[in-house]
Amino acid sequence: MLGSMDEQNLTPREIVPMGDGRTAANQSLQLIEPSPLEMAGQIANRVAGQNLFQRYLSEKSANTIKRHARDLELFAEYLLDVGLELTHGADFQTNPAAWRGVTWGIIEGFVQWQLGEGYAIATVNARLSTVKVYATMAVKANVIAREEGMLIQTVKGYSRASGQNVDEQRAQTRMDEVTYAYRETGRKQSTVVTRRSTKKQKATLLDDDTAVALKHPLNNSPQAYRDALLMCLLLDHGLRASEVALLKVGDIDQATGEMRFYRPKVKGTSHEWTTHKLTAKTREVASYYVASLYPPALLPDGPLILATTRLLKSGEGGHLLGEGLNRVRLSERVAWLGKNLGMAKKLSAHDCRHTCATKMARLGYSVDELMAWFGWTSAQTAMRYVTAVDVKERYKG
Repeated sequence: MLGSMDEQNLTPREIVPMGDGRTAANQSLQLIEPSPLEMAGQIANRVAGQNLFQRYLSEKSANTIKRHARDLELFAEYLLDVGLELTHGADFQTNPAAWRGVTWGIIEGFVQWQLGEGYAIATVNARLSTVKVYATMAVKANVIAREEGMLIQTVKGYSRASGQNVDEQRAQTRMDEVTYAYRETGRKQSTVVTRRSTKKQKATLLDDDTAVALKHPLNNSPQAYRDALLMCLLLDHGLRASEVALLKVGDIDQATGEMRFYRPKVKGTSHEWTTHKLTAKTREVASYYVASLYPPALLPDGPLILATTRLLKSGEGGHLLGEGLNRVRLSERVAWLGKNLGMAKKLSAHDCRHTCATKMARLGYSVDELMAWFGWTSAQTAMRYVTAVDVKERYKG
């Protein structure tokens, strides 16, 4: 005991070398080799961490998985929107590595970003809950540090009272209010309650000149023709970004001038698979893109809208790659194309879909025709466009 205490208090010159050149001090500090059980436990943790996400998903209903997928896609969209590069990919639902680098500050930023985008408080809370569930699994998978995981769990949503305060202070876009009264047991007077939620901003209607410009290639690069085809699918056919992301090059039949595609949002309905007659512009751009630019090795089952190399100012680059753009990347590209054209407001795929529906309603398409074209299962959605056009025509001039 005395020797050990003296050894800790020795000056450097008092440390006596051992026979093999080591000192008594550093000999006592030798690392202990992990036991076979400890090594096996570390390996088991890594394997379990990789399988944790799949096990969780296997226990959830299809609707829950779909809702989580939408929440996590928006989380990825937020990261891209604030300029963060997704080095490990954007699949936060099945790939634990995608969570590497995520911190509590990033998740708090996601909450604030949603408020700025105009999402309802209840929606913000639900998405935060989803993100925290998967972040917890990422901690178990040893992708997020345990200390960081604890901080992530401290990120809170909004109570009813605090949510109302936030709504009163932020810029309102469209308010839904429902007022009702109830009387608690034992009380004579009723309590009047007004439920309020702030919705996402109303879709932007593009004018004809802007729509035409977006469908025209910016230059002669493969990237420009890819972008033109993307905008044709959104503006002429009103496809959702998720539907465009699933398109295969073989889904477009140049001989018949038709496109058959899958709508995951209305799976199980008569609109699950839809066939569109290609517009003249879509057919023109698609024909050149597939015949002259698309990699032959990927035909016929490759993704239609491919990622590209960076297009340099010199005009070099912009070549098609072998992988497709997912929904998040498509949305990011649409926003960039709008900004490049000088649009003040961020352009979205939904803005394009809204523009297409409004144009078709003005051309006199019926409710049933609009429902079939856009994959709507509710006639009320189509009626909104038809009614809006009728009112405008009735009172114009």
